[in-house]
Amino acid sequence: MTSVSSWWDGVEEWLTGLSFVPQLIMTLIVVIPLAVLVAAALNLLVDTVSTIFDRRRFADDDGTGL
Repeated sequence: MTSVSSWWDGVEEWLTGLSFVPQLIMTLIVVIPLAVLVAAALNLLVDTVSTIFDRRRFADDDGTGL
């Protein structure tokens, strides 16, 4: 864990040493893909959980729901 902390401190120091525009570009390069991945994972999680707990599947004999 110490090596990860040391690496992150180096990255943070490097990033804060840049001017605003490069900071913004580097942050967007990291944050946008990370946000897309988190949103996709949450979408999959919510879809899976809602499929498991979906009571409408069992409401009709033919399985079409309400």
